[in-house]
Amino acid sequence: MSTVGFLGLGRMGRVMAPRLLEAGFEVAVWNRSAPAADTLRRAGATVVDNPDDIWKHTDVAITMLRDFSATQSLFEMPRGLLNGQCEGMLICDMATHAPADALTLGAMAAERGARYVDAPVGGTVEPARTGNLVVFTGGRPEDTSRLTDIFSPLARQVFDMGPLGNGARMKMVMNLVLTVYWEAIAEGLAMAEGGDMDPGTVLDVLAQSPAALAMLPSKRDLLLDRSDAVAFDINGVQKDMRAVMRTIAEVGLSAPAASGTLDAVSAAASCDDFGRQDVAKLASYRRGQLFGRGRRDDA
Repeated sequence: MSTVGFLGLGRMGRVMAPRLLEAGFEVAVWNRSAPAADTLRRAGATVVDNPDDIWKHTDVAITMLRDFSATQSLFEMPRGLLNGQCEGMLICDMATHAPADALTLGAMAAERGARYVDAPVGGTVEPARTGNLVVFTGGRPEDTSRLTDIFSPLARQVFDMGPLGNGARMKMVMNLVLTVYWEAIAEGLAMAEGGDMDPGTVLDVLAQSPAALAMLPSKRDLLLDRSDAVAFDINGVQKDMRAVMRTIAEVGLSAPAASGTLDAVSAAASCDDFGRQDVAKLASYRRGQLFGRGRRDDA
């Protein structure tokens, strides 16, 4: 039985780490706040006080923090992940970063003699809970191959995208397509309701049409305001779309769909409490515009 480190027990990490335990791995965890770590302790994980204590238990650590600044802090803080005996250790970063930020984190690790793989995931809380994520890896083949058994209980498929940063770039592609899709669904439903069509019927038709993604039925209650569950919040979508726009700018591409969608997501994030709601609630935001509801925080 081998040990895996896991740092970051947010919405995704708190369901991913238990899957490693259930698969038979010993897991050493660290989290900034105690309650989530205490839950893992009761499930059998070892909880460490400082990030660099992870290396006392394992030579492979998964990081799953919300953004680049949080991950950079994890690396550089006193007793941080790169301030211990990290030489030769492997960091698998499964958070979402712009490719340039993934390269920066990889360079930071290399400076301290550690290995780094960027391995962001496709999928939100429920796929994570059931081990049905999709993973996109970027890094040295000898490093990504060490992660095969660890990925097995977490993901239904792993794509090796090549060198460091390419996992992050693939995630940017996926996020761009998905976010444009959810904004298009929101606008389409608003257009239909503006013409006195029943939105439930519209979704039924879309679900049987070429316009349906596999996840569309699972978002039905959210799209119809019958649920307030959150898998991926609009604030997080806004953060990721900004990373998409950075990546697009780096290759000198004109991307009107991406730009317009970022504007739309940002408008929703600034309105009432939509920023904390699921991305499918873009439809509720558009519905509010249609019927005169909702306000901007700075209005």
